[in-house]
Amino acid sequence: MIQLLTQDGRQYAALTSLLLKHGFADVAKSLGLSTAGDETGSSGASAEALAGDIEQLGGAYIKLAQIISTRDDLIPSEYIEAFERLQDDVSPLEWPQIEQIIEQRFDTKPAKLFASIDKRPLASASLGQVHRARLKDGREVVVKVRRPDVESEVAKQIRSLKRIASVVDKETSVGKQFRFGLLIKAVEYAFEVELDFRREADHLITLGENLADFKTLCLPRPVPQLIAEDVLVMEYVSGIPIKDVDGSVLLERDCESIAHELVDAYLKQILIDGVFHADPHPGNLMLLTAGENSCRDGAQIALIDAGMVIELPPMMRRKLGALLLAFGEREGERAAALAQEMGYADEDFDAEKFRVAAARVVANAGGRFDSMSLGRTIVRFLSVAGENGLTLPFELILLSKAFLQLETTLCMLNPSFDVQRMIRSKTAELLYHRAKEQANPGRVASALLESAELASQLPERLNRITRLLSENQLRINVDAIDESTLLTGAHRIANRITSGLIVASMIVGASIIMQLETDWMLFGYPALATAMFLLSFVIGCVLIFQATFSDRASR
Repeated sequence: MIQLLTQDGRQYAALTSLLLKHGFADVAKSLGLSTAGDETGSSGASAEALAGDIEQLGGAYIKLAQIISTRDDLIPSEYIEAFERLQDDVSPLEWPQIEQIIEQRFDTKPAKLFASIDKRPLASASLGQVHRARLKDGREVVVKVRRPDVESEVAKQIRSLKRIASVVDKETSVGKQFRFGLLIKAVEYAFEVELDFRREADHLITLGENLADFKTLCLPRPVPQLIAEDVLVMEYVSGIPIKDVDGSVLLERDCESIAHELVDAYLKQILIDGVFHADPHPGNLMLLTAGENSCRDGAQIALIDAGMVIELPPMMRRKLGALLLAFGEREGERAAALAQEMGYADEDFDAEKFRVAAARVVANAGGRFDSMSLGRTIVRFLSVAGENGLTLPFELILLSKAFLQLETTLCMLNPSFDVQRMIRSKTAELLYHRAKEQANPGRVASALLESAELASQLPERLNRITRLLSENQLRINVDAIDESTLLTGAHRIANRITSGLIVASMIVGASIIMQLETDWMLFGYPALATAMFLLSFVIGCVLIFQATFSDRASR
């Protein structure tokens, strides 16, 4: 830890101080962050106070707390709610700072750019904050502004956290179990996507097109002329966040239909489109006010804040689809096999132990998934994988986060909604889509070209094979082993065995000759017997040298 302290003393000290202050000395010790002289701190500090201190540490720590808030295997339940507050309730920037950023980006003051703009923020998060405004043409919009210097600050924090997590994962048992490096990778990816508001604008357009068939869902559209790296203007949607909706209001809506379409839309995003909104907490899903929204006619739910949108390559998408289907069908061994294909195994990975533990996790999900079970199943699965030496892709952490947040929303809309049934109902569609992917015009044309080439060359190749067979000249080269090395080794062994037998024979012969009377003497013994003993000794020394030194050097 000395090198770690030298390189990242500030982050090391910040983490240690935070844990000790809030009574987590045992956690600090297990992470290798505490020292012998540390005080235990106040164990009575509240979860809200801890969330406030994390907020003071900066963006990377806030994002890490947001992701950890979905891991009830890592933190006590009383801290989850406090960490969830960090989603959109961070201390706001003063208006002069916001005004300066907008003016620098668009080279004009906000008062000239907009017909009006509210100086009070609608929401304030770790990355930026949002203000309501009206364009000159009368359109209601929101202005999202990134916090100044957050990019360099977050980059520095993430670099330090990655190094700290690397040491913790390598040297502590708790690190090997929970794979903190994986959590930091998820934080890094989230910020990589969120820091550039131009990517968020692209995601809003892409998701809007992908979800066009879901009539009850919509996303706000960006204003093309007012998109920049650190400022994004998009249309305003009138509604109430799901977390703030009164139960009497929900009774007036067809929540069963809304929940069904919401899950259907998310499965399509994850398993078919490969681009999904990964931050569907109840503050980011708006129940639209009837007749007052410009998002889409007939829409009832709006997905806002498309900063954290995950893009999944086709291979990852197919494996995730198969994994979710395995969860839905409670096929634990199948899920374990898929996880091994997706993940990276340590040297001490125990495949059989992991298979048994993974099967138990999936089986314990129950006969049907309740409002929180799918997300928790993925979390438990990640934990079991880490315990047994398997590192799964960080996308699974973000996927578990998305499902847990989505299921919290579904619980508010319809507590009895059956997620497993929805996954099963999508199986046929997934298989159909997979087959359709394989049968797209490009792949069909490529396969036809390859088949045509094979068909045109097949007669010539068959004629060549039959001619070689008739002339007894057909040869098949099997590159299984290096036969020359094998034969050399066999010859060496045979030579040594032969030499050993000769030496043994010479010793036996010399012993017999030693009993005979002769005039030829050497060192007071029969000369022939003595010569044979000396020759045997020399040959034996040569054999010992070759076996001990020569072969080792050759290897």
